[in-house]
Amino acid sequence: MTIAQQQTMPEHRIGKLEDFPERKVVPVEAGGKTIGVLRRGDDVHAFANRCPHHGAPMCRAQVSGTMRPSEPNQFVYDLDGLIVKCPWHAYEFDVRSGEAMGGIIRGRLFVYHCEVRHGEVFVQLRRPATPSLKASPIPGE
Repeated sequence: MTIAQQQTMPEHRIGKLEDFPERKVVPVEAGGKTIGVLRRGDDVHAFANRCPHHGAPMCRAQVSGTMRPSEPNQFVYDLDGLIVKCPWHAYEFDVRSGEAMGGIIRGRLFVYHCEVRHGEVFVQLRRPATPSLKASPIPGE
């Protein structure tokens, strides 16, 4: 995304940095959408409240790290505080990119650009540049 494109997207102030406890997903209303916001240190990440797998509410996601590929019989835990786990099927997503971890599913968690300026948190809401995989309907709806 270019700087010019970022400057033309609607920006929403969603709170102060201290409003967001570390390692906890906080649901926030911005631009008529509910989004999940996750703080790790001085960095804040925002993402859609819908898992790309079956549409689970990602604002209920657990925050963790993940196991990374490594040598046989070695285990490498990484990305602590940057992974959100779907509350329904435990699929893992990197909140920085939306990438699904482990190659289990196709599709990404939709993420939004977040910025902290002078202790205030801002998010830019946008539509995906390309069509994403549609989440399956939620059973019972």
